[in-house]
Amino acid sequence: MLHATTTTLRRALTLGLALAVLLPAVGQAASIQGPRRSALERLEEGDAIRNRLLLRGGRFEVAPSLGFTMNDAFRRNILVGANLAYNFTDSLALGASIYGGFGFDSGLAESVASERPDRTKAGAFSDVKLLASVEFIYTPLIGKFAVFGRTVFNYDLHLIAGAGGSLVGGGEQLDDFAFAPVLGVGLRTFLTPGMFVNVQIRDYIYSSALNAVPSAEGTGKVDSTTEWSNNFALTFSYGFSFPQEPKLSN
Repeated sequence: MLHATTTTLRRALTLGLALAVLLPAVGQAASIQGPRRSALERLEEGDAIRNRLLLRGGRFEVAPSLGFTMNDAFRRNILVGANLAYNFTDSLALGASIYGGFGFDSGLAESVASERPDRTKAGAFSDVKLLASVEFIYTPLIGKFAVFGRTVFNYDLHLIAGAGGSLVGGGEQLDDFAFAPVLGVGLRTFLTPGMFVNVQIRDYIYSSALNAVPSAEGTGKVDSTTEWSNNFALTFSYGFSFPQEPKLSN
């Protein structure tokens, strides 16, 4: 019994000596590493993302574009043009866009022409001849996505706000150039660091007449009424960035 008690005391003494040696070392290691920090504190101490490709900042963009107007009543319009932009930073750019329009009758216009050919011949429907604007482009969201788990593409979501003008045609009563603010949103995907595709929805806000209608009094006069409206356009661009190789963030 005495031997078992002595053995237990020796083990307890040995454990106590080991703790006395280890605890100061642990305390010293803790003092070197400092107090534990939250994830937010660690992010605030430095950049969350390092060596990121600056695919926009300091680069000039040229993007031939093709599109069409979306909410026309009588004349659909195919748009052909280009977008230009210079990116001051990776999130802010100044751009310009210009589109020429080529119109054709919508289903509604064809129906009206078949039912009232006399009035249609005497009147006219308006279409878009030109859309031009200067705009600021803000990119609040960037990211990456993988295709089949193999190829990774960079993308961004950007907002457009600017102003310009619209040239509407269709006849003497309809031809007009009007001031046109523009708002929009776009999704750009980089196929390579120097080339991208861009899909945008633009809203050109301007005052114009949809059609010119012969006077009901039979005087031969053609009446047209202008009003402000939202004119939406969907555009597709294939663009090139210069210089072709982007810089890396710190």
